[in-house]
Amino acid sequence: MDDRRWMEMAIAEGLKGRLDAPPNPWVGCILVKNGQIVGLGHHPECGLPHAEVYALREAGQNARGATAYVTLEPCVHTGRTLPCIHALIEAGVARVVVGVEDPDPKVSGSGIAALKIAGIKVTVGVEREAVELSLAPYLHHRRTGRPFVIAKTALSIDGRAAASDKTSQWISCEAARRDAHEMRAESQAILIGAGTAVKDSPQLTVRQVNKLPKKQPLRVLLDPNGKVPHDSPLYDLDLAPTLVFSEKMEPEKILSILGEKGVIQLLIEGGPTTITQFLQQHLIDRLIVYTGPCLLGSDGLPGFGSMGICSMENALRLHLLESSAIGNSVKSVYAHTFQ
Repeated sequence: MDDRRWMEMAIAEGLKGRLDAPPNPWVGCILVKNGQIVGLGHHPECGLPHAEVYALREAGQNARGATAYVTLEPCVHTGRTLPCIHALIEAGVARVVVGVEDPDPKVSGSGIAALKIAGIKVTVGVEREAVELSLAPYLHHRRTGRPFVIAKTALSIDGRAAASDKTSQWISCEAARRDAHEMRAESQAILIGAGTAVKDSPQLTVRQVNKLPKKQPLRVLLDPNGKVPHDSPLYDLDLAPTLVFSEKMEPEKILSILGEKGVIQLLIEGGPTTITQFLQQHLIDRLIVYTGPCLLGSDGLPGFGSMGICSMENALRLHLLESSAIGNSVKSVYAHTFQ
Protein backbone atom coordinates (compact mmCIF):
# COMPACT_ATOMS: atom_id res chain seq x y z
CA MET A 1 0.00 0.00 0.00
CA ASP A 2 2.86 2.42 0.79
CA ASP A 3 4.42 1.81 -2.64
CA ARG A 4 1.16 2.77 -4.32
CA ARG A 5 0.80 5.89 -2.18
CA TRP A 6 4.29 7.14 -2.99
CA MET A 7 3.91 6.36 -6.69
CA GLU A 8 0.69 8.38 -6.81
CA MET A 9 2.65 11.29 -5.38
CA ALA A 10 5.38 10.77 -7.98
CA ILE A 11 2.75 10.94 -10.74
CA ALA A 12 1.45 14.26 -9.38
CA GLU A 13 5.00 15.59 -9.14
CA GLY A 14 5.74 14.58 -12.73
CA LEU A 15 2.69 16.39 -14.08
CA LYS A 16 4.27 19.68 -12.99
CA GLY A 17 6.46 19.34 -16.09
CA ARG A 18 3.59 18.51 -18.45
CA LEU A 19 3.77 21.73 -20.49
CA ASP A 20 7.48 22.18 -21.10
CA ALA A 21 9.14 18.75 -20.76
CA PRO A 22 8.00 17.43 -24.19
CA PRO A 23 9.31 15.91 -26.33
CA ASN A 24 10.82 14.37 -23.20
CA PRO A 25 8.55 12.57 -20.72
CA TRP A 26 7.21 14.52 -17.73
CA VAL A 27 8.65 12.15 -15.13
CA GLY A 28 8.20 12.50 -11.38
CA CYS A 29 10.49 11.12 -8.65
CA ILE A 30 9.98 10.84 -4.89
CA LEU A 31 12.75 9.74 -2.50
CA VAL A 32 11.51 8.12 0.71
CA LYS A 33 13.50 7.11 3.79
CA ASN A 34 12.08 5.78 7.05
CA GLY A 35 8.58 6.59 5.86
CA GLN A 36 9.39 10.24 5.14
CA ILE A 37 9.90 12.13 1.88
CA VAL A 38 13.51 13.32 1.74
CA GLY A 39 13.53 14.50 -1.86
CA LEU A 40 11.22 15.10 -4.78
CA GLY A 41 11.65 16.31 -8.32
CA HIS A 42 10.22 16.49 -11.82
CA HIS A 43 11.64 17.08 -15.28
CA PRO A 44 10.78 20.74 -15.87
CA GLU A 45 11.99 21.32 -19.40
CA CYS A 46 13.74 19.57 -22.27
CA GLY A 47 17.50 20.04 -21.84
CA LEU A 48 17.36 20.45 -18.07
CA PRO A 49 18.17 17.68 -15.54
CA HIS A 50 15.74 14.81 -15.12
CA ALA A 51 13.42 14.21 -12.18
CA GLU A 52 15.79 11.85 -10.36
CA VAL A 53 18.57 14.45 -10.30
CA TYR A 54 16.38 17.11 -8.69
CA ALA A 55 15.10 14.63 -6.09
CA LEU A 56 18.64 13.51 -5.24
CA ARG A 57 19.84 17.10 -4.93
CA GLU A 58 17.10 17.84 -2.43
CA ALA A 59 17.76 14.66 -0.45
CA GLY A 60 21.53 15.13 -0.20
CA GLN A 61 23.07 12.55 2.15
CA ASN A 62 19.59 11.29 3.03
CA ALA A 63 19.46 9.60 -0.38
CA ARG A 64 21.76 6.83 0.86
CA GLY A 65 19.61 3.82 1.73
CA ALA A 66 16.43 5.52 0.49
CA THR A 67 13.80 4.22 -1.92
CA ALA A 68 13.25 6.12 -5.17
CA TYR A 69 9.76 6.11 -6.66
CA VAL A 70 10.01 7.11 -10.30
CA THR A 71 7.14 7.06 -12.79
CA LEU A 72 9.26 5.99 -15.78
CA GLU A 73 12.27 3.70 -16.04
CA PRO A 74 15.46 5.73 -15.43
CA CYS A 75 17.52 6.44 -18.54
CA VAL A 76 20.91 4.88 -19.28
CA HIS A 77 21.94 6.94 -22.31
CA THR A 78 23.74 10.26 -22.47
CA GLY A 79 21.83 12.94 -24.34
CA ARG A 80 21.51 16.54 -23.27
CA THR A 81 21.90 15.30 -19.68
CA LEU A 82 23.83 12.49 -17.97
CA PRO A 83 22.18 9.08 -17.39
CA CYS A 84 19.91 8.97 -14.34
CA ILE A 85 20.99 5.48 -13.29
CA HIS A 86 24.52 6.75 -12.55
CA ALA A 87 23.15 9.41 -10.22
CA LEU A 88 20.96 6.87 -8.40
CA ILE A 89 23.81 4.38 -8.03
CA GLU A 90 26.35 6.98 -6.85
CA ALA A 91 23.89 8.38 -4.31
CA GLY A 92 23.55 4.96 -2.69
CA VAL A 93 19.83 4.52 -3.25
CA ALA A 94 18.85 1.08 -1.92
CA ARG A 95 15.68 0.46 -3.93
CA VAL A 96 14.02 1.86 -7.04
CA VAL A 97 10.29 1.48 -7.68
CA VAL A 98 9.37 2.05 -11.34
CA GLY A 99 5.86 2.76 -12.59
CA VAL A 100 6.37 1.67 -16.18
CA GLU A 101 9.21 0.59 -18.47
CA ASP A 102 10.40 3.15 -21.02
CA PRO A 103 9.59 1.90 -24.57
CA ASP A 104 12.22 4.21 -26.06
CA PRO A 105 14.72 1.90 -27.85
CA LYS A 106 17.56 3.77 -26.09
CA VAL A 107 16.22 2.52 -22.76
CA SER A 108 13.74 -0.37 -23.13
CA GLY A 109 14.63 -2.30 -19.97
CA SER A 110 18.34 -1.50 -19.93
CA GLY A 111 17.90 1.05 -17.14
CA ILE A 112 16.24 -1.53 -14.91
CA ALA A 113 18.91 -4.11 -15.77
CA ALA A 114 21.74 -1.70 -14.94
CA LEU A 115 20.24 -0.89 -11.54
CA LYS A 116 19.96 -4.59 -10.71
CA ILE A 117 23.56 -5.23 -11.76
CA ALA A 118 24.60 -2.45 -9.38
CA GLY A 119 22.89 -4.32 -6.54
CA ILE A 120 19.87 -2.05 -6.24
CA LYS A 121 16.53 -3.73 -5.60
CA VAL A 122 14.04 -2.88 -8.36
CA THR A 123 10.25 -3.19 -8.35
CA VAL A 124 8.39 -2.55 -11.61
CA GLY A 125 4.72 -1.92 -12.36
CA VAL A 126 3.45 -0.18 -9.22
CA GLU A 127 0.35 1.84 -10.18
CA ARG A 128 1.09 0.91 -13.81
CA GLU A 129 -2.35 1.86 -15.13
CA ALA A 130 -2.26 5.31 -13.52
CA VAL A 131 1.28 5.94 -14.74
CA GLU A 132 0.38 4.81 -18.27
CA LEU A 133 -2.53 7.24 -18.23
CA SER A 134 -0.41 10.15 -17.03
CA LEU A 135 2.28 9.49 -19.65
CA ALA A 136 -0.05 8.28 -22.43
CA PRO A 137 1.10 10.71 -25.17
CA TYR A 138 4.80 10.02 -24.56
CA LEU A 139 4.37 6.24 -24.39
CA HIS A 140 2.19 6.21 -27.52
CA HIS A 141 4.75 8.28 -29.44
CA ARG A 142 7.63 6.02 -28.46
CA ARG A 143 5.67 2.85 -29.29
CA THR A 144 4.24 3.96 -32.65
CA GLY A 145 6.37 6.87 -33.85
CA ARG A 146 3.17 8.90 -34.18
CA PRO A 147 1.67 11.59 -31.93
CA PHE A 148 -1.11 10.81 -29.50
CA VAL A 149 -4.06 12.35 -31.36
CA ILE A 150 -6.87 14.24 -29.64
CA ALA A 151 -9.72 15.61 -31.75
CA LYS A 152 -12.09 18.11 -30.21
CA THR A 153 -15.35 19.48 -31.50
CA ALA A 154 -18.29 21.52 -30.20
CA LEU A 155 -21.78 20.31 -31.11
CA SER A 156 -25.34 21.33 -30.39
CA ILE A 157 -27.60 18.96 -28.46
CA ASP A 158 -28.83 17.61 -31.81
CA GLY A 159 -25.30 16.99 -33.08
CA ARG A 160 -24.85 20.02 -35.31
CA ALA A 161 -21.48 21.75 -35.75
CA ALA A 162 -22.88 24.98 -37.18
CA ALA A 163 -26.10 26.71 -38.19
CA SER A 164 -27.23 26.61 -41.81
CA ASP A 165 -25.43 29.92 -42.47
CA LYS A 166 -22.20 28.20 -41.28
CA THR A 167 -21.92 30.27 -38.09
CA SER A 168 -20.75 28.31 -35.05
CA GLN A 169 -19.55 30.94 -32.55
CA TRP A 170 -20.37 30.06 -29.98
CA ILE A 171 -21.98 26.64 -29.56
CA SER A 172 -20.10 25.85 -26.36
CA CYS A 173 -19.71 28.10 -23.32
CA GLU A 174 -16.72 30.19 -22.25
CA ALA A 175 -15.65 27.60 -19.65
CA ALA A 176 -15.49 24.94 -22.37
CA ARG A 177 -13.39 27.21 -24.55
CA ARG A 178 -10.96 27.81 -21.68
CA ASP A 179 -10.74 24.05 -21.23
CA ALA A 180 -9.87 23.69 -24.91
CA HIS A 181 -7.02 26.17 -24.44
CA GLU A 182 -5.67 23.95 -21.65
CA MET A 183 -5.54 21.12 -24.20
CA ARG A 184 -3.72 23.40 -26.61
CA ALA A 185 -1.16 24.16 -23.90
CA GLU A 186 -0.48 20.43 -23.43
CA SER A 187 -0.10 19.78 -27.17
CA GLN A 188 2.96 20.31 -29.32
CA ALA A 189 0.89 20.87 -32.47
CA ILE A 190 -2.63 21.92 -33.44
CA LEU A 191 -4.08 20.84 -36.80
CA ILE A 192 -6.89 22.25 -38.91
CA GLY A 193 -8.03 22.03 -42.52
CA ALA A 194 -8.37 24.82 -45.04
CA GLY A 195 -12.13 25.12 -44.53
CA THR A 196 -11.80 25.99 -40.86
CA ALA A 197 -8.88 28.32 -41.57
CA VAL A 198 -10.89 30.31 -44.14
CA LYS A 199 -14.15 30.35 -42.17
CA ASP A 200 -12.80 31.23 -38.71
CA SER A 201 -9.38 32.86 -39.37
CA PRO A 202 -8.07 31.32 -36.11
CA GLN A 203 -4.76 32.19 -34.50
CA LEU A 204 -4.46 28.67 -33.02
CA THR A 205 -2.41 29.94 -30.10
CA VAL A 206 -2.60 29.22 -26.38
CA ARG A 207 -4.18 32.13 -24.54
CA GLN A 208 -6.89 31.50 -21.92
CA VAL A 209 -4.80 29.52 -19.42
CA ASN A 210 -3.27 30.17 -16.01
CA LYS A 211 0.19 29.08 -17.16
CA LEU A 212 1.44 29.48 -20.72
CA PRO A 213 3.89 26.97 -22.19
CA LYS A 214 7.32 28.43 -22.93
CA LYS A 215 6.76 27.69 -26.62
CA GLN A 216 3.53 28.04 -28.58
CA PRO A 217 2.41 24.81 -30.31
CA LEU A 218 3.23 24.24 -33.96
CA ARG A 219 0.23 25.16 -36.12
CA VAL A 220 -0.46 22.57 -38.82
CA LEU A 221 -2.55 23.54 -41.85
CA LEU A 222 -3.87 21.07 -44.42
CA ASP A 223 -4.29 23.17 -47.56
CA PRO A 224 -3.66 21.05 -50.68
CA ASN A 225 -5.67 23.39 -52.92
CA GLY A 226 -4.15 26.66 -51.73
CA LYS A 227 -7.41 28.10 -50.40
CA VAL A 228 -6.02 29.91 -47.36
CA PRO A 229 -4.93 33.51 -48.10
CA HIS A 230 -1.48 34.58 -46.96
CA ASP A 231 -2.91 37.34 -44.79
CA SER A 232 -4.41 34.62 -42.56
CA PRO A 233 -3.23 34.73 -38.91
CA LEU A 234 -1.74 31.30 -39.56
CA TYR A 235 0.93 32.95 -41.71
CA ASP A 236 1.85 35.39 -38.96
CA LEU A 237 4.95 33.63 -37.70
CA ASP A 238 5.38 36.13 -34.87
CA LEU A 239 2.41 34.41 -33.21
CA ALA A 240 3.64 30.82 -33.59
CA PRO A 241 5.34 28.57 -36.15
CA THR A 242 3.20 27.07 -38.93
CA LEU A 243 3.66 23.93 -41.03
CA VAL A 244 1.59 23.84 -44.22
CA PHE A 245 0.84 20.60 -46.06
CA SER A 246 0.30 21.99 -49.56
CA GLU A 247 -0.13 18.58 -51.17
CA LYS A 248 -2.78 15.99 -50.40
CA MET A 249 -1.36 13.39 -48.06
CA GLU A 250 -2.70 10.40 -46.16
CA PRO A 251 -3.39 11.11 -42.46
CA GLU A 252 -1.01 8.36 -41.34
CA LYS A 253 1.84 9.94 -43.32
CA ILE A 254 1.04 13.35 -41.81
CA LEU A 255 1.24 11.86 -38.33
CA SER A 256 4.54 10.14 -39.11
CA ILE A 257 6.05 13.45 -40.24
CA LEU A 258 4.83 15.19 -37.09
CA GLY A 259 6.14 12.34 -34.94
CA GLU A 260 9.59 12.75 -36.50
CA LYS A 261 9.43 16.44 -35.58
CA GLY A 262 8.98 15.58 -31.90
CA VAL A 263 5.23 16.14 -31.70
CA ILE A 264 4.00 13.68 -29.09
CA GLN A 265 0.49 15.11 -28.70
CA LEU A 266 -1.51 16.53 -31.60
CA LEU A 267 -4.77 18.40 -31.11
CA ILE A 268 -7.09 18.36 -34.13
CA GLU A 269 -9.43 21.34 -34.14
CA GLY A 270 -10.54 20.96 -37.74
CA GLY A 271 -14.09 20.83 -38.98
CA PRO A 272 -16.24 17.77 -39.73
CA THR A 273 -14.31 16.79 -42.87
CA THR A 274 -10.86 16.84 -41.27
CA ILE A 275 -11.90 15.06 -38.07
CA THR A 276 -13.82 12.40 -40.00
CA GLN A 277 -10.82 11.78 -42.26
CA PHE A 278 -8.69 10.82 -39.24
CA LEU A 279 -11.54 8.98 -37.48
CA GLN A 280 -12.19 6.72 -40.44
CA GLN A 281 -8.57 5.61 -40.49
CA HIS A 282 -8.66 4.86 -36.76
CA LEU A 283 -6.00 7.47 -35.99
CA ILE A 284 -7.76 9.42 -33.25
CA ASP A 285 -6.89 8.27 -29.74
CA ARG A 286 -9.32 10.57 -27.90
CA LEU A 287 -12.41 12.30 -29.25
CA ILE A 288 -13.61 15.16 -27.06
CA VAL A 289 -17.09 16.53 -27.68
CA TYR A 290 -18.32 19.70 -26.01
CA THR A 291 -22.11 19.70 -26.18
CA GLY A 292 -23.57 23.19 -25.96
CA PRO A 293 -27.07 23.93 -24.60
CA CYS A 294 -28.62 24.73 -27.96
CA LEU A 295 -30.58 23.16 -30.81
CA LEU A 296 -29.92 23.93 -34.47
CA GLY A 297 -32.42 21.59 -36.09
CA SER A 298 -32.10 19.61 -39.29
CA ASP A 299 -31.03 22.73 -41.19
CA GLY A 300 -27.81 22.85 -39.17
CA LEU A 301 -24.58 21.42 -40.53
CA PRO A 302 -23.67 17.92 -39.29
CA GLY A 303 -20.89 17.43 -36.77
CA PHE A 304 -19.12 14.77 -38.83
CA GLY A 305 -18.60 14.12 -42.52
CA SER A 306 -19.87 11.22 -44.57
CA MET A 307 -18.57 7.83 -43.46
CA GLY A 308 -20.47 5.63 -45.88
CA ILE A 309 -22.22 3.87 -42.99
CA CYS A 310 -25.57 2.43 -44.05
CA SER A 311 -26.34 0.14 -41.11
CA MET A 312 -25.92 0.11 -37.32
CA GLU A 313 -23.92 -3.04 -37.85
CA ASN A 314 -21.20 -0.88 -39.42
CA ALA A 315 -21.39 2.01 -36.94
CA LEU A 316 -18.10 3.41 -35.69
CA ARG A 317 -18.18 2.36 -32.04
CA LEU A 318 -16.56 4.49 -29.33
CA HIS A 319 -16.03 3.97 -25.62
CA LEU A 320 -17.09 6.75 -23.24
CA LEU A 321 -14.27 7.38 -20.77
CA GLU A 322 -15.80 10.29 -18.90
CA SER A 323 -18.53 12.88 -19.09
CA SER A 324 -18.82 16.00 -16.97
CA ALA A 325 -20.52 19.37 -16.83
CA ILE A 326 -18.23 22.25 -17.66
CA GLY A 327 -19.90 25.61 -17.29
CA ASN A 328 -23.14 25.43 -19.26
CA SER A 329 -21.81 22.69 -21.56
CA VAL A 330 -21.09 18.97 -21.26
CA LYS A 331 -17.64 17.55 -21.99
CA SER A 332 -17.54 13.92 -23.15
CA VAL A 333 -14.28 12.05 -23.72
CA TYR A 334 -14.29 9.00 -25.98
CA ALA A 335 -11.67 6.41 -26.91
CA HIS A 336 -11.89 4.20 -29.95
CA THR A 337 -12.91 0.54 -29.64
CA PHE A 338 -12.56 -0.26 -33.34
CA GLN A 339 -13.73 -3.87 -33.34
